[in-house]
Amino acid sequence: MRNKLLEQKNVYDFDGTREMFLNAVRETVAWHIEHNEFYRNLLKVRNFFPKRIKTEDDLSELPLIHANFFKKHELLSVPRKDIVVHVTSSGTSGQKSQMFFDAPSWEFGETMIRSILDYFGFVSNEPTNYILYTYEPSEGNILGTAKTDQGLLKYAPQNKVRYALRFNGIGHDFDSYGIIETFLDYEKEGLPVRIFGFPSFLYFTLQQMKSMKIKPLKLNKNSMTLLGGGWKGHTDKQISKTELYALAEEMLGIPQCRCRDGYGSTEHSVPYFECSHHNFHVPIYSRMFVRDFKTLKPLGYGEIGFASFVTPHLLSVPAISVLMGDKAVMYKGSKCGCGIDAPYMEILGRAGRSTVKSCAISASELLKKQRGNL
Repeated sequence: MRNKLLEQKNVYDFDGTREMFLNAVRETVAWHIEHNEFYRNLLKVRNFFPKRIKTEDDLSELPLIHANFFKKHELLSVPRKDIVVHVTSSGTSGQKSQMFFDAPSWEFGETMIRSILDYFGFVSNEPTNYILYTYEPSEGNILGTAKTDQGLLKYAPQNKVRYALRFNGIGHDFDSYGIIETFLDYEKEGLPVRIFGFPSFLYFTLQQMKSMKIKPLKLNKNSMTLLGGGWKGHTDKQISKTELYALAEEMLGIPQCRCRDGYGSTEHSVPYFECSHHNFHVPIYSRMFVRDFKTLKPLGYGEIGFASFVTPHLLSVPAISVLMGDKAVMYKGSKCGCGIDAPYMEILGRAGRSTVKSCAISASELLKKQRGNL
């Protein structure tokens, strides 16, 4: 039943896939009960069993596992020999989140991404140049951001690929001048350009281009950005997505409708990409609940609380119902105006302080160090 979700062309068709999704969750819960002692005991203590899932409201009663739990515990529901991909978050200190994927789980994730990008018209056969505002691969690199951005190279044929965070043999350095030169070369070549990674690095590159009085570029009209990772650690310099997209259009010639943001995490790896109106609609592969900060009870549309998600994605780890540390609010899809009926969310930042540093914080610290050397 999980795979039937992957066969759907309209990745935001909640009405047409509702029973399909419920069946997939029941199937996945039953799998983990059978193959994971921790999860079996958790549901037994909470007196929750798959047969209780009859409506989407029942999904909110699935026992939650906090995202932080995965920083300290490995909860495999498959033999370790069946794990084909192991990724971690990229914080440089504190506990790192990690996730394990067997082949069916990894393929499920790859298909989700392709289907969503295809829905938005971002799967192409045209040779493409890339700039990745993320970590250049190095031996033993299992960071979730590196895996994600490597995966995004599949959806348009690679001509050239340039990383902004260059591996120096020990760590990574932000090669801002090299990236500006690459932009100039890409403009001359005339091929579409795809820009992925942390928005803060793109912002500082564009600002540096302006300070160097570089004439605005006109990249191929089929160029695009797909950013992610947030601005943690640079809130004093953060600009709105609207401002960043306008700056990208001004300095690179990329239409704002082709500038998109992405949301996801190591612990909940369903991809969320912006629509043409720059909102994160929930795809058919998951359901979202916003929960009260104190009681964890589900809240209604327009109310702020913890983000939590339910998905049948993984067979390898029982990350079915995950409580995030993000503050969020959810709205009816009709409020967006883009034509997608599925609900959409707004992520409002972390809910409180934490000593655990995320990928974006790690990157922002690298950016601070690099800018201090310019």
